[in-house]
Amino acid sequence: MRFATLSLVLALGAVGAAPAAAQVSGPGSVPVGNMYTPIFGGTAGVAIPIGALSDDHAAGYLFGGLVEYGVTGQPYALRGELLYQRFPLKENHAGNDVNLWSLGSTIVYKLQQSAMNTFVTGGIAIYSGTGLGTRPGFNVGTGVEIPLTGFSATGEARLHLMLADGRPVITLPLTVGVRF
Repeated sequence: MRFATLSLVLALGAVGAAPAAAQVSGPGSVPVGNMYTPIFGGTAGVAIPIGALSDDHAAGYLFGGLVEYGVTGQPYALRGELLYQRFPLKENHAGNDVNLWSLGSTIVYKLQQSAMNTFVTGGIAIYSGTGLGTRPGFNVGTGVEIPLTGFSATGEARLHLMLADGRPVITLPLTVGVRF
């Protein structure tokens, strides 16, 4: 009789422990392989000089590559990018064309999760330009992402500011791109 009572108590204790364990609060575990999603992409477009650079140089073009890491289900991501901008010298001006390289990191914040995602960006970079030296700078902008089958198309407008001793070098690239 004692053995039957002891067995019954142990069985009831085991059955009651399962629902109690299910009620423990806190975040669930995330599969390690699905937490970070890398995105690779490229951009191209028109680069418009502003300020001191626009005195002697016309609008040019831009090419770039990027890798972006985002936490699944979150509205923010960290983007690393390499950009090349070229500005031709205006006619009847002395000097050379300007090639402007930048390597930087940018934070991307998605404003809405819908069929067409809009986002804002802001970041820092190291800029190196023909006759301008290598200087730090920053960028801010906005864009739109359109998800398609297997990739997404983007459009962005960003303001880049390269710090300098005199007037800063400012550019406004208008780009389209793809991300995989």
